[in-house]
Amino acid sequence: MRFWPITLVLILLPLWCVGLFGRWYWTPDEPREADIAWNMAHQRQQAVPELAGVAFCEKPPLAYWASGASLALFGKTPAAARLPNLLWAIIAVLAIAWLAHACAGVPAALVAGTATATFALSYQVAIWLASDAPLVAGVCVALLGAWRGLNAAPGRQKFAWYTLMHAGLVLGFLAKNIIAMVVPGLALLTFVIWERRWRELLRWELYAGLLLQAAVLGSWILAVAAQPDGRHLLKIFFWDNLVGRFLPVASEGDYIDGHRNSPFKYLVELPVYLLPWTFLVAAAGYRAWRGVRDATIDRSAWRWCACIVLPSLLVLSVSSTGRSIYPAPLLPGFALALGLWAARHVAEPDRWERLALWLTGGLVAFATLAVGPGVLAVAGFTGQTLTQGTILAVIIGSLAAAALGMKLLWQQRRGAHAAALVTTVLALDLMLLVAWCGVFPLIDRWQNLSPSMARVASWAENRPLAVWQPDETIVANLDYLADLRPVGFTSAERLQEFAGHEPRLVVLARFEQAEVEQELNHLGFTLSERLAIPYGRIYGIFTKSAPAPVPSP
Repeated sequence: MRFWPITLVLILLPLWCVGLFGRWYWTPDEPREADIAWNMAHQRQQAVPELAGVAFCEKPPLAYWASGASLALFGKTPAAARLPNLLWAIIAVLAIAWLAHACAGVPAALVAGTATATFALSYQVAIWLASDAPLVAGVCVALLGAWRGLNAAPGRQKFAWYTLMHAGLVLGFLAKNIIAMVVPGLALLTFVIWERRWRELLRWELYAGLLLQAAVLGSWILAVAAQPDGRHLLKIFFWDNLVGRFLPVASEGDYIDGHRNSPFKYLVELPVYLLPWTFLVAAAGYRAWRGVRDATIDRSAWRWCACIVLPSLLVLSVSSTGRSIYPAPLLPGFALALGLWAARHVAEPDRWERLALWLTGGLVAFATLAVGPGVLAVAGFTGQTLTQGTILAVIIGSLAAAALGMKLLWQQRRGAHAAALVTTVLALDLMLLVAWCGVFPLIDRWQNLSPSMARVASWAENRPLAVWQPDETIVANLDYLADLRPVGFTSAERLQEFAGHEPRLVVLARFEQAEVEQELNHLGFTLSERLAIPYGRIYGIFTKSAPAPVPSP
């Protein structure tokens, strides 16, 4: 048990490696993030991320610094781009595990750390090439520092833990702006009010770390301001992209129309985010309802869980925009509650907790039995040809996963619930390995836009290229996969004017409406080739004159 952090990471490592290193870039976000990271590795200024050479001010640069450095060091591959995510995932898991360890010992640490990594939404964040992984890592570090700071002795010890909190806030801020400070800040303030620890707000140790934030974040803000259009860039960073996402204010971004929120969105979707531990989180919530009021040794810890989740969930519910990724920084609160519950009650559960354990075991067992046949059925339905080695790996992995599922149910029946939780994680490992053998290659062939971008590059060889009504995904793929930076047009008049000076112009346009082809025909362009893009999108390559077909590279 002395080496429980190493044990925890080793158990979770297969899950992370399959999702991080066993697949291609998946649209819509990952190609954009890869292009920004690749640009960051080569651009002269490092303060403002760039998408195909144009300033991209949706997020600060930390995630792009890390992925760009990895790409420059290990090559232009998806595995290299996602490699820093492994570090962010380990930081997040260990931070929450140590927080749970401080509350209830090693069993709580193992369960809370495992849940932090294996909640459905948490796993998506960990393996997805985006800025959410370092955001969650920063939030977890800040929550650990805040909790230990609240309970540390005044002086050097309290100062050290609160400084760790500020370091986590800096990490989260540089990943995804001020939103990183919402969960730890609201949790700390709510907890102080709930526990009536008013003097904590007057301690110098709580604020000394602001010097660290001022030094690091101030340096970045000054670097952005030093750009030729620095004031405008700062407005996009801190007004359009921050305030514009949560309040109905005028901004340059189409955040509200693109991701309109509803008050009960997250409450309805929360059970899905928490899979496969949804039923056990409900059992932990049942204990937390009593734990926050009963005068026990765990009361403050249960309250800390509630303070992590409830205030920020309320803020998200009333904001103007809503995306499924936004609640990710709240999930450590659920993981901590699950760890507390497991440490105190998994050995002697009541009937409702036993029901939750059986439902969780049954869910995972069913998934283990279904994963192999599901992979083979999907391959057959889509016409995918699996090699004999792949089929053999799927069958062996499926049998092993099914055996673990049966063992899980047997452990539940014997009352070995703690052992059953370990078996559940091992079953998840095997299920993902089976999916990697059969499903991931199919998704990769569907998601990989390299052949389509090669076709565009063939048409645009030694000819100017324009994109009609460009979107980030197609622009990023053109830049990253084909080394093309086309001119974007949203006005027919400007396109016509540009085409007048470039008679050999090639136009790439998406068929969003039937009028698109008619409008381009009216401007003198004819459709030369169609390209199918994931999610049913169709693009057309238009030219002034129809040249001979270009052979595939």
